[in-house]
Amino acid sequence: MKITYYIIFIATILYFNIIIQGCDFGEIKQKSVTGETTVYVDENLEPLLNDLKTDFEREYKEAKVNFVVKPAKVILTELINGDIKEVMVARDFNQEESDFIKKKSLEVKRYELAFDGIGFIVNPENPAERLTSDDLKKIFTGEYTKWSQIKVQDEEQNVNVKKKMTARNDEIKVYIQRPNSSTYELVKDSVLYGAEFSQSAKICSTSVQMLESIRKYENSIGIINLAWLTVGRQDILDSTVRALRISKITPSGKQYDFEIFHQGTVAYKKYPYIRKVNYFSTEFAITASEGFVTFLLKPGGQKVFLNKGLVPRTQPVRLIQIE
Repeated sequence: MKITYYIIFIATILYFNIIIQGCDFGEIKQKSVTGETTVYVDENLEPLLNDLKTDFEREYKEAKVNFVVKPAKVILTELINGDIKEVMVARDFNQEESDFIKKKSLEVKRYELAFDGIGFIVNPENPAERLTSDDLKKIFTGEYTKWSQIKVQDEEQNVNVKKKMTARNDEIKVYIQRPNSSTYELVKDSVLYGAEFSQSAKICSTSVQMLESIRKYENSIGIINLAWLTVGRQDILDSTVRALRISKITPSGKQYDFEIFHQGTVAYKKYPYIRKVNYFSTEFAITASEGFVTFLLKPGGQKVFLNKGLVPRTQPVRLIQIE
Protein backbone atom coordinates (compact mmCIF):
# COMPACT_ATOMS: atom_id res chain seq x y z
CA MET A 1 0.00 0.00 0.00
CA LYS A 2 1.46 3.30 -1.06
CA ILE A 3 0.91 6.32 1.16
CA THR A 4 1.40 9.79 -0.21
CA TYR A 5 1.92 12.68 2.16
CA TYR A 6 0.88 16.25 1.44
CA ILE A 7 1.73 19.16 3.71
CA ILE A 8 -0.52 22.20 3.76
CA PHE A 9 0.97 25.41 5.09
CA ILE A 10 -1.32 27.35 7.43
CA ALA A 11 -0.13 30.93 7.71
CA THR A 12 -0.51 32.65 11.05
CA ILE A 13 0.68 36.00 12.30
CA LEU A 14 3.45 36.00 14.87
CA TYR A 15 3.84 38.90 17.25
CA PHE A 16 7.24 39.79 18.60
CA ASN A 17 7.38 41.90 21.72
CA ILE A 18 10.61 43.85 21.94
CA ILE A 19 11.11 45.72 25.17
CA ILE A 20 14.19 47.87 25.46
CA GLN A 21 14.40 50.57 28.11
CA GLY A 22 14.82 54.11 26.86
CA CYS A 23 14.32 53.24 23.18
CA ASP A 24 11.33 54.11 21.01
CA PHE A 25 9.62 51.18 19.25
CA GLY A 26 9.45 53.07 15.96
CA GLU A 27 13.21 53.59 16.08
CA ILE A 28 13.80 49.92 16.87
CA LYS A 29 11.62 48.84 13.97
CA GLN A 30 13.38 51.21 11.62
CA LYS A 31 16.82 49.90 12.55
CA SER A 32 15.72 46.28 12.09
CA VAL A 33 14.37 46.77 8.56
CA THR A 34 17.11 48.96 7.12
CA GLY A 35 20.79 48.45 6.43
CA GLU A 36 22.77 45.33 5.67
CA THR A 37 23.57 42.10 7.47
CA THR A 38 25.79 39.10 6.72
CA VAL A 39 24.76 35.60 7.74
CA TYR A 40 27.10 32.60 7.65
CA VAL A 41 25.25 29.51 6.48
CA ASP A 42 25.75 25.76 6.71
CA GLU A 43 26.35 24.31 3.22
CA ASN A 44 23.47 21.89 3.84
CA LEU A 45 21.08 24.86 3.66
CA GLU A 46 22.45 26.50 0.51
CA PRO A 47 19.40 25.62 -1.66
CA LEU A 48 17.22 27.94 0.44
CA LEU A 49 19.36 31.05 0.18
CA ASN A 50 18.26 32.54 -3.12
CA ASP A 51 14.57 32.46 -2.16
CA LEU A 52 15.25 33.70 1.38
CA LYS A 53 17.23 36.65 0.05
CA THR A 54 14.68 37.51 -2.65
CA ASP A 55 11.65 37.34 -0.36
CA PHE A 56 13.33 39.16 2.54
CA GLU A 57 14.55 42.05 0.41
CA ARG A 58 11.17 42.26 -1.32
CA GLU A 59 9.43 42.63 2.05
CA TYR A 60 12.04 44.94 3.57
CA LYS A 61 13.03 47.13 0.65
CA GLU A 62 15.63 49.12 2.61
CA ALA A 63 17.37 46.05 4.02
CA LYS A 64 19.86 43.66 2.45
CA VAL A 65 21.12 40.24 3.51
CA ASN A 66 24.35 38.63 2.33
CA PHE A 67 25.23 34.97 2.78
CA VAL A 68 28.58 33.24 3.21
CA VAL A 69 28.41 29.44 2.85
CA LYS A 70 30.79 27.28 4.90
CA PRO A 71 30.75 23.89 6.69
CA ALA A 72 28.79 23.86 9.96
CA LYS A 73 31.72 23.18 12.27
CA VAL A 74 33.69 26.07 10.77
CA ILE A 75 30.99 28.70 11.19
CA LEU A 76 30.05 27.60 14.71
CA THR A 77 33.71 27.76 15.75
CA GLU A 78 33.98 31.25 14.27
CA LEU A 79 30.78 32.29 16.08
CA ILE A 80 31.90 31.23 19.55
CA ASN A 81 35.38 32.68 18.92
CA GLY A 82 33.78 36.05 18.22
CA ASP A 83 34.84 36.26 14.57
CA ILE A 84 31.26 36.35 13.22
CA LYS A 85 27.86 37.09 14.79
CA GLU A 86 25.10 35.46 12.73
CA VAL A 87 24.87 31.81 11.62
CA MET A 88 22.18 29.51 10.24
CA VAL A 89 23.04 25.86 10.67
CA ALA A 90 21.43 22.41 10.48
CA ARG A 91 22.47 21.25 13.94
CA ASP A 92 22.79 22.29 17.58
CA PHE A 93 26.01 22.98 19.43
CA ASN A 94 27.86 19.78 20.29
CA GLN A 95 29.09 19.08 23.82
CA GLU A 96 32.54 20.57 23.26
CA GLU A 97 31.07 23.79 21.84
CA SER A 98 28.48 24.03 24.63
CA ASP A 99 31.18 23.59 27.27
CA PHE A 100 33.26 26.37 25.68
CA ILE A 101 30.25 28.71 25.61
CA LYS A 102 29.56 28.00 29.29
CA LYS A 103 33.21 28.39 30.27
CA LYS A 104 33.48 31.76 28.53
CA SER A 105 30.01 32.88 29.72
CA LEU A 106 29.07 33.72 26.14
CA GLU A 107 25.57 34.97 25.38
CA VAL A 108 24.13 33.33 22.29
CA LYS A 109 20.57 33.79 21.07
CA ARG A 110 18.99 30.69 19.53
CA TYR A 111 15.99 30.49 17.20
CA GLU A 112 14.54 27.20 15.93
CA LEU A 113 13.57 27.63 12.27
CA ALA A 114 12.66 24.24 10.79
CA PHE A 115 13.15 20.49 10.83
CA ASP A 116 15.34 18.74 8.28
CA GLY A 117 16.02 15.06 7.63
CA ILE A 118 19.04 12.98 6.63
CA GLY A 119 18.46 10.49 3.84
CA PHE A 120 20.50 7.67 2.36
CA ILE A 121 20.53 7.60 -1.42
CA VAL A 122 21.44 5.12 -4.12
CA ASN A 123 21.56 5.15 -7.89
CA PRO A 124 18.08 4.53 -9.41
CA GLU A 125 19.47 1.41 -11.13
CA ASN A 126 20.27 -0.16 -7.76
CA PRO A 127 17.47 -2.62 -6.82
CA ALA A 128 17.95 -2.05 -3.08
CA GLU A 129 14.95 -0.17 -1.68
CA ARG A 130 14.95 -0.96 2.05
CA LEU A 131 17.71 -1.06 4.65
CA THR A 132 17.73 -1.19 8.43
CA SER A 133 19.80 1.12 10.58
CA ASP A 134 22.02 -1.90 11.35
CA ASP A 135 22.62 -2.35 7.62
CA LEU A 136 23.57 1.32 7.32
CA LYS A 137 26.05 1.05 10.17
CA LYS A 138 27.70 -2.01 8.62
CA ILE A 139 27.87 -0.32 5.21
CA PHE A 140 29.34 2.97 6.39
CA THR A 141 31.86 1.38 8.77
CA GLY A 142 33.02 -1.02 6.05
CA GLU A 143 31.77 -4.26 7.63
CA TYR A 144 29.65 -4.80 4.53
CA THR A 145 31.65 -4.37 1.34
CA LYS A 146 29.28 -6.05 -1.11
CA TRP A 147 25.59 -5.49 -1.82
CA SER A 148 25.04 -9.25 -1.84
CA GLN A 149 26.02 -9.42 1.84
CA ILE A 150 22.90 -7.48 2.82
CA LYS A 151 19.88 -9.65 3.60
CA VAL A 152 16.65 -7.81 4.35
CA GLN A 153 13.12 -8.96 5.22
CA ASP A 154 12.06 -8.28 1.62
CA GLU A 155 13.05 -11.47 -0.20
CA GLU A 156 12.24 -9.94 -3.58
CA GLN A 157 14.85 -7.25 -2.93
CA ASN A 158 17.43 -9.89 -1.96
CA VAL A 159 16.79 -11.78 -5.22
CA ASN A 160 16.94 -8.64 -7.35
CA VAL A 161 20.15 -7.43 -5.71
CA LYS A 162 21.82 -10.81 -6.25
CA LYS A 163 20.72 -10.83 -9.91
CA LYS A 164 21.58 -7.20 -10.71
CA MET A 165 24.60 -6.37 -8.55
CA THR A 166 27.25 -8.76 -9.87
CA ALA A 167 31.02 -8.65 -10.36
CA ARG A 168 32.39 -5.12 -9.72
CA ASN A 169 28.85 -3.79 -9.43
CA ASP A 170 28.49 -5.83 -6.25
CA GLU A 171 31.21 -3.79 -4.53
CA ILE A 172 29.64 -1.07 -2.38
CA LYS A 173 30.99 2.37 -3.23
CA VAL A 174 30.45 4.56 -0.15
CA TYR A 175 30.30 8.36 -0.27
CA ILE A 176 30.27 10.57 2.83
CA GLN A 177 30.42 14.29 3.67
CA ARG A 178 33.59 15.95 4.88
CA PRO A 179 34.23 15.71 8.63
CA ASN A 180 33.29 19.33 9.44
CA SER A 181 29.83 18.90 7.89
CA SER A 182 26.74 18.84 10.11
CA THR A 183 25.57 15.73 8.25
CA TYR A 184 28.84 13.88 8.91
CA GLU A 185 28.46 14.48 12.64
CA LEU A 186 24.82 13.41 12.79
CA VAL A 187 25.44 10.15 10.91
CA LYS A 188 28.49 9.32 13.00
CA ASP A 189 26.55 9.90 16.24
CA SER A 190 23.11 8.52 15.32
CA VAL A 191 23.87 5.76 12.81
CA LEU A 192 27.42 4.67 13.60
CA TYR A 193 27.04 5.31 17.36
CA GLY A 194 30.50 6.86 17.45
CA ALA A 195 32.27 4.26 15.32
CA GLU A 196 34.57 5.45 12.53
CA PHE A 197 33.56 5.65 8.90
CA SER A 198 35.16 3.11 6.56
CA GLN A 199 38.64 4.13 5.43
CA SER A 200 37.61 3.32 1.85
CA ALA A 201 34.69 5.78 1.94
CA LYS A 202 35.05 8.62 -0.55
CA ILE A 203 34.70 12.11 0.94
CA CYS A 204 32.56 14.64 -0.96
CA SER A 205 33.38 18.29 -0.32
CA THR A 206 29.88 19.47 -1.30
CA SER A 207 26.35 18.11 -1.61
CA VAL A 208 26.53 18.77 -5.35
CA GLN A 209 29.49 16.40 -5.59
CA MET A 210 27.60 13.83 -3.50
CA LEU A 211 24.61 13.85 -5.85
CA GLU A 212 26.80 13.70 -8.96
CA SER A 213 28.68 10.68 -7.57
CA ILE A 214 25.52 8.73 -6.77
CA ARG A 215 24.11 9.46 -10.23
CA LYS A 216 27.31 8.19 -11.83
CA TYR A 217 27.81 4.82 -10.12
CA GLU A 218 25.15 2.08 -9.91
CA ASN A 219 26.83 0.50 -6.88
CA SER A 220 27.07 3.74 -4.87
CA ILE A 221 25.41 4.85 -1.64
CA GLY A 222 25.55 8.30 -0.11
CA ILE A 223 24.02 10.73 2.35
CA ILE A 224 21.96 13.84 1.64
CA ASN A 225 19.51 16.14 3.44
CA LEU A 226 16.00 17.19 2.42
CA ALA A 227 17.02 20.69 1.32
CA TRP A 228 19.32 19.25 -1.36
CA LEU A 229 17.02 16.41 -2.42
CA THR A 230 13.88 18.48 -2.95
CA VAL A 231 13.72 19.97 -6.44
CA GLY A 232 12.13 23.22 -5.29
CA ARG A 233 8.47 22.31 -5.16
CA GLN A 234 7.68 21.18 -1.66
CA ASP A 235 7.62 17.37 -1.51
CA ILE A 236 8.79 16.61 -5.07
CA LEU A 237 12.12 14.79 -4.79
CA ASP A 238 15.01 14.52 -7.23
CA SER A 239 14.37 11.41 -9.34
CA THR A 240 17.97 11.13 -10.56
CA VAL A 241 18.81 9.47 -7.24
CA ARG A 242 16.62 7.35 -4.96
CA ALA A 243 16.22 7.62 -1.21
CA LEU A 244 16.05 4.33 0.68
CA ARG A 245 13.28 3.33 3.07
CA ILE A 246 14.87 3.02 6.51
CA SER A 247 13.87 0.90 9.51
CA LYS A 248 15.41 1.98 12.80
CA ILE A 249 16.61 -0.77 15.13
CA THR A 250 17.37 0.49 18.63
CA PRO A 251 20.34 -0.75 20.70
CA SER A 252 17.84 -2.83 22.72
CA GLY A 253 16.70 -4.60 19.54
CA LYS A 254 13.32 -2.93 18.96
CA GLN A 255 12.64 -2.47 15.25
CA TYR A 256 10.40 0.21 13.74
CA ASP A 257 8.62 0.20 10.39
CA PHE A 258 10.44 1.03 7.17
CA GLU A 259 9.83 4.72 6.47
CA ILE A 260 10.27 6.67 3.27
CA PHE A 261 12.47 9.76 3.31
CA HIS A 262 9.92 12.51 2.82
CA GLN A 263 8.80 15.87 4.17
CA GLY A 264 5.65 14.19 5.52
CA THR A 265 7.47 11.52 7.56
CA VAL A 266 9.77 14.21 8.97
CA ALA A 267 6.74 16.32 9.95
CA TYR A 268 5.13 13.30 11.61
CA LYS A 269 8.43 12.40 13.34
CA LYS A 270 8.21 8.92 11.81
CA TYR A 271 11.44 9.08 9.86
CA PRO A 272 14.33 8.12 12.18
CA TYR A 273 16.95 10.74 11.28
CA ILE A 274 15.64 14.26 11.89
CA ARG A 275 17.46 17.41 13.00
CA LYS A 276 16.66 21.04 13.74
CA VAL A 277 17.68 24.02 11.67
CA ASN A 278 18.81 26.79 14.03
CA TYR A 279 19.77 30.44 13.82
CA PHE A 280 22.39 31.52 16.35
CA SER A 281 23.30 35.14 17.01
CA THR A 282 25.67 37.00 19.30
CA GLU A 283 24.45 40.38 17.99
CA PHE A 284 22.49 42.25 20.68
CA ALA A 285 22.30 45.63 18.98
CA ILE A 286 19.21 46.36 16.87
CA THR A 287 20.38 45.88 13.29
CA ALA A 288 19.08 44.40 10.05
CA SER A 289 19.91 40.96 11.47
CA GLU A 290 16.95 41.37 13.86
CA GLY A 291 14.69 42.03 10.90
CA PHE A 292 16.03 38.98 9.07
CA VAL A 293 15.42 36.66 12.03
CA THR A 294 11.89 38.03 12.38
CA PHE A 295 11.33 37.36 8.67
CA LEU A 296 12.57 33.77 9.04
CA LEU A 297 10.05 33.10 11.79
CA LYS A 298 7.11 34.81 10.07
CA PRO A 299 4.88 33.12 7.43
CA GLY A 300 6.93 34.46 4.49
CA GLY A 301 10.22 33.01 5.68
CA GLN A 302 8.66 29.80 6.98
CA LYS A 303 7.03 29.19 3.61
CA VAL A 304 10.47 29.18 1.97
CA PHE A 305 11.52 26.34 4.29
CA LEU A 306 8.35 24.46 3.38
CA ASN A 307 8.78 24.93 -0.37
CA LYS A 308 12.38 23.75 -0.17
CA GLY A 309 11.35 20.46 1.41
CA LEU A 310 11.87 21.21 5.11
CA VAL A 311 9.22 21.36 7.84
CA PRO A 312 8.48 24.86 9.23
CA ARG A 313 9.07 25.23 12.96
CA THR A 314 6.91 28.19 13.98
CA GLN A 315 4.04 27.87 11.52
CA PRO A 316 1.45 25.10 11.81
CA VAL A 317 1.09 22.62 8.98
CA ARG A 318 -1.66 20.14 8.24
CA LEU A 319 -0.66 16.72 6.97
CA ILE A 320 -2.96 14.70 4.68
CA GLN A 321 -2.39 11.01 3.97
CA ILE A 322 -3.77 9.60 0.73
CA GLU A 323 -3.79 5.81 0.55
